[in-house]
Amino acid sequence: MKKNWIYYTILIGLMIFSSCSNNDDSNRNNDIIIGKWRTIEIYESNVAVEILACTSEFYTEFKSNNTVSGFRVTPNTFPDPCNQEFFNTGVTWENLGNSIYKFDVINVEGDENIKKIYKDGERLVEESLDGVYKKVYEPY
Repeated sequence: MKKNWIYYTILIGLMIFSSCSNNDDSNRNNDIIIGKWRTIEIYESNVAVEILACTSEFYTEFKSNNTVSGFRVTPNTFPDPCNQEFFNTGVTWENLGNSIYKFDVINVEGDENIKKIYKDGERLVEESLDGVYKKVYEPY
């Protein structure tokens, strides 16, 4: 009887530990920012800022491996009016909890940016912590 009790205790312990590790992985893979997003609105001090025509074709991709990439609009020096190029920004992101995210440029000391990011329906909203800057994205 005593041997059975020990086996059951070990079995329950293994079940608890295995369920905790799976939850951590699934939470990270289901983060709200993961996906491709296109900027549709920008605000500074609650005043809408005009979005340039090429910006509407700009997208940012937040990847599940905690990196950022997308398309960038380069200066209008070529025949293509937007001159889009794929880029990998060298930026990583980390969910700090409570809708707070940290963005960090790889191999650049002290270049981190903390932002509040949350969903508003299908849209993703990014705000500076001081509330001065706000960017609204839609799925791309």
